[in-house]
Amino acid sequence: MRAYLGIDGGGTHTRSLLISETGNILGRAVVGPSNVQQISSQALRSTLQQLLNLTFINLPDEIESIASCFGLAGAASAHNKEDIHATLGSLIPVPSEPPKLTSDAHIALVGALGDCPGLMLAAGTGSICLGRDANGIIHQTGGLGAVFDDLGSGFWIGRKAVQMSFQESDGRRPSGPWQSNVLRLLSCNTIEQLQCKLKTGDINNSHVAALAPMVMQLSLEGVSVAADILNNAVRELVAVISTTYGKVKLRTAHLVLVGGLLEQSELLRDQLSAALKIEEPEIQIQKSLMCPIAGAVVIACQESNNSVPNELEQALIALGTDSSVITR
Repeated sequence: MRAYLGIDGGGTHTRSLLISETGNILGRAVVGPSNVQQISSQALRSTLQQLLNLTFINLPDEIESIASCFGLAGAASAHNKEDIHATLGSLIPVPSEPPKLTSDAHIALVGALGDCPGLMLAAGTGSICLGRDANGIIHQTGGLGAVFDDLGSGFWIGRKAVQMSFQESDGRRPSGPWQSNVLRLLSCNTIEQLQCKLKTGDINNSHVAALAPMVMQLSLEGVSVAADILNNAVRELVAVISTTYGKVKLRTAHLVLVGGLLEQSELLRDQLSAALKIEEPEIQIQKSLMCPIAGAVVIACQESNNSVPNELEQALIALGTDSSVITR
């Protein structure tokens, strides 16, 4: 029996799905972050080893080979792709084909649109927009890293909240909800402790991104600064969508929204949808065909067979569009 392994590795979670050629789920797991630009090679190997140990814990004896695709955040621009690729091949414990290494955005695009032209906006810890034109060429806008890009992302919103807390602490901003909420959510007692944890990396990008729901709640409660942050986030996300739309040169285009930030916030989705109707009325938001991790399985299958068996494709579609549900 042949099996296919899909890995979806982001800035917050890394998920796996092992599925047979007939669509039976053989293993699945979820562990911590695996952004190759933000963690060491040793930490990446440890994370993936833990993930695969959990995935293969009840591996059937009748599996003859595994084709795999690892969609890891930061992989598209990683300087050590060959080293990462060698690491991946050494982790799978049964005879397997050489693993496919690609970005988490690429597997999300395949899951969202299949082979069809269109647009995909991914916004979670980071943000990126990909588009596939009528010739199958993929175009990218954004997604160049949390420090200087990833505008409108969970980290971008969370960083604004941290900045507001700093400004409250030293008097640049009147006392309000920022400092107390940020300290509580990041498990800090003082601003000085928060500064220290940010400098040492004890608070990482995913922790900062986890502040985004708090900003959204403050916006709903009428805090004008929070509303301004979300409005600016929407403007930045619309900008990457519009730019990608111009690159794919489609008269009308379907857009799929993926990523934890968009999937978990009805407020942000509604604001983004309203803005697009004004700025880009030819773009129509549609539901994703499959979840990103299913997109990784599709790529693994295509790399191995050049096609996806109908039985497997239908099983992947039936799994739904939320990877977090599949791998709980």
